[in-house]
Amino acid sequence: MSNMSFTNNATTALAAGINNTATTLTVVTGDGAKFPSISGSQYFYCTLVNSLNTVFEIVKVTARSSDTFTVVRGQDGTTATSWL
Repeated sequence: MSNMSFTNNATTALAAGINNTATTLTVVTGDGAKFPSISGSQYFYCTLVNSLNTVFEIVKVTARSSDTFTVVRGQDGTTATSWL
């Protein structure tokens, strides 16, 4: 059984900017509920993208508490980036 969880087409915005070393991010109030509830070794992936769709970063979300995600940065060959 896979520990990966999914939600199709969930979108949100960051509630505040993060630098390229941050391991948590917060999304707009209430939008965390759009994403999977996970526990233990479960996880899901998110893609961070700029408004022009020219820069992106894939993160592995290893925990979600309401609107705050704990993430492993720069997954699948992407680079950890600062986001506004």
